[in-house]
Amino acid sequence: MDGWRNPARWARAGRWALVPIAVLDWFRLVPQGVFVAGFLVAVAGLAGMAAALVVRMLRRSRGSMAALGVVMLLGGLALFALDPFPGSFPAIEAWWPDAVTQPQQVGSAYWQLAALGVVLAGFALLAALLVASLTTRPRSTSR
Repeated sequence: MDGWRNPARWARAGRWALVPIAVLDWFRLVPQGVFVAGFLVAVAGLAGMAAALVVRMLRRSRGSMAALGVVMLLGGLALFALDPFPGSFPAIEAWWPDAVTQPQQVGSAYWQLAALGVVLAGFALLAALLVASLTTRPRSTSR
């Protein structure tokens, strides 16, 4: 009954939710609605993995949770900005089949999805820290 509290289960479920978008990224002829649904499933998977990280970090100090949240949020934003894959590769455009997405576009999509996951995890850590600090009572230091 308490299996949903297990962070490893959330992380495994999140990993498997990334599979549909990983397959759909390779094909251009996929209808837009199917692609959007696959992306939403992937975002739910990323949220599951972020939830697993939050549950694990709630057992540690608030300072380390805040530091990791800030580093992940800023690191994810940097990943968005530093996409190493070019938009097009002229040497293969002439003979590459139209039905299959070019590798650099798929690599860029994976890079952007990873950056989104890092940003979501950092945001989840900071939001959970904010909620935890607002809902817990301060400890009394007097004896």
